[in-house]
Parts: sequence; C-alpha cells; structure tokens
Amino acid sequence: MKLYSALFVAFSVLSGTVSAQTTNDSTVVIVGGQEAALAYNQGITEFNGGDYNAAMKSFSNAISINGKFYQSYYNKGITELKKNLDKEALKDFTDAIALSGKKAEYYLARAIAYSRLGNYKEALRAVQKAESLKYSPDKIKYFYGYVYFLQGDFKKAEQSYSEAVNSNPKYAYAYCDRAALHIRTGNFKAALDDYETALHIMPSESYIYVLRAWAKTHLNNYSGAISDVNTAILMDKEKELEYLNERASIYAKFKKYKLATEDFKNCIAKNPDFANTYINMGNMFMEQKKYSEAEKYYTLALEKDSFNIAAYNNRANAKELQFDLKGAASDRQIAENLLKQLK
Repeated sequence: MKLYSALFVAFSVLSGTVSAQTTNDSTVVIVGGQEAALAYNQGITEFNGGDYNAAMKSFSNAISINGKFYQSYYNKGITELKKNLDKEALKDFTDAIALSGKKAEYYLARAIAYSRLGNYKEALRAVQKAESLKYSPDKIKYFYGYVYFLQGDFKKAEQSYSEAVNSNPKYAYAYCDRAALHIRTGNFKAALDDYETALHIMPSESYIYVLRAWAKTHLNNYSGAISDVNTAILMDKEKELEYLNERASIYAKFKKYKLATEDFKNCIAKNPDFANTYINMGNMFMEQKKYSEAEKYYTLALEKDSFNIAAYNNRANAKELQFDLKGAASDRQIAENLLKQLK
C-alpha cells in the first residue's frame, strides 16, 4: 500500500519529483501588431504574479491574433507545465519549435513535458537536440539528470547532476534536484548537504528551507525541521498556505498530531477549496490507523478536485483497510483511468 502526499507541488521531496528550470521570455515583444504584444506582455505579468489561469488566457489571445507568435506558444506551454497540463504543454512547445526554428530552451521545455508523460526516449532526444545547439553544458547535464531521475535511473541521474555542479558550482537547482534524488535513495545526510549548499548560493529562496526541513525530518531532527519551515513562512507570506501544509505534515511525521491538526485547520480556514490540505489530513489519520476519518478527508478533497489521483488512490487504501473491497477497487480504477488520461 502506498500513500501519495499532496506536498509541495513544485518541488515534491516525498514523491521524488523535480522541477526543471527553463528560461521565460520576459521582455516586451512587438509582433503581429500592438494588440498581440499587449496580450503577450499581460500574460508575462500574470505568470510572474502566479495567476496561471489568466496567463494561459492571455497567451492564447496573443496566438489568436497572430498564429505565428512562437514566444506565446512557448510561454503558454511553460504555464501549462505549472498547471500539470503536460499534453497541452507538449503541443505548444512543438508548435513553438516549428515556428521559431532552433531554440535550445524550447527543446528542453519539450523534454520536461515528454518526461512527465513517461516518454523518456523522446525526452532524451530533445535534450540531445538542445546539446547539439551548443547550449550551456551545465544546464544540459542538469536536464539529462532530470530525465534520468523521472525515468528511475538514479545512477545516471546522480552522475548528470554531479557533472552539472562540477561544471557550475553555483548551480543551486542542480544541488536541489540531486538532493531530491538522495532523499529517494535514502541518503539523507547527502541530501542535507546539497540543500545547505543550495541555500548558501540562494539564501533568499524560501522553498529551499522547506526542502531542507524534509531532509532534517528524515534525519529525525524535529527542531531543525520546524525551524526551517518557520523561516520559510516568515520569508514568503505569499506561500504561507503551502508552507503551513508542509509544517503540518512534518508535525504529523513526528506524531505531533495536535499541532498538525491546528495547522491543517488554519489552512482550511484560509482556503477551504485547497484539496491538498484534506489529502494531507487524510494521510495523518492513516498514520494513526483512523481509517474512517482518513476516508472522510479524502472524500472532502475529491469534492474540491474531482480529478485528484492521489485522493482516489489514498481513499482506496482507506476503504480497503475497512474491508470495503468493492469501494476500494472502484476508487483505484478511477485513479488508473485518470493517470492514463494524463499520458
């Protein structure tokens, strides 16, 4: 039985996923008339402000005005990656490449989409194409690591990340992703070392404190883990809801269930429609063997997000442990169908 966490969408330590960094065009582009440029630049502003739904709409508007506006296709694809719309992102990156000619960043973005969709052969081919265009060697190694990591080839992934940081000792993202790999393989001390190096390079990035908190959690360093999350919350109030969820889940890992519940309830009060909170609460109750309570919270998550694969999978586990085998099978089938749709 495997429980899926809804923690840290961008950099999920528990699930072992990583977030490749691509380059967004962020300057004014005048193409297809002023109207298209205005829509494009509005999309950039919305993306940078975290309003991804609005950004997708603006980039689509720019494309509708000028169908050859390849920067809009690319940035729309980047936005879709943020929304986990990987199929849509792949199509937009392919269109951007067809319209723009040879842009290494666009091939690397397509490698991300292919990797998320499980097509690692094409993902590696896309990285190789970017490499042939003489793109930055450290970033090429990083993206090889990204693909190998998602593919499950941890040995090659670690080698690629190490080559990336050897080429560029200031490459914080590569240290973070290598740390995530160390978490996956159980080398928690190495993960902690890499996160500390990344923080030395980018001390103002709040999310790295949260990542380091999870490394400390695995090393049974309760006070250090909570201190790191508290630091992240103080640094970035815009991500307070996300980080409160992280702190609550860390409390739960240390069996501080009262403190965890307080944080989860605070999250629900701040945003009752955030499905991740309910999933994480369900996971907390599963750890306590309170399966009916866990099922209740997974159901609440699905009321907020009816396409949430983790919620269906975890509710199936809760039902199974209550001997509701028919209900468990039904939930598991729905989760499998949704996963197929993503691919």
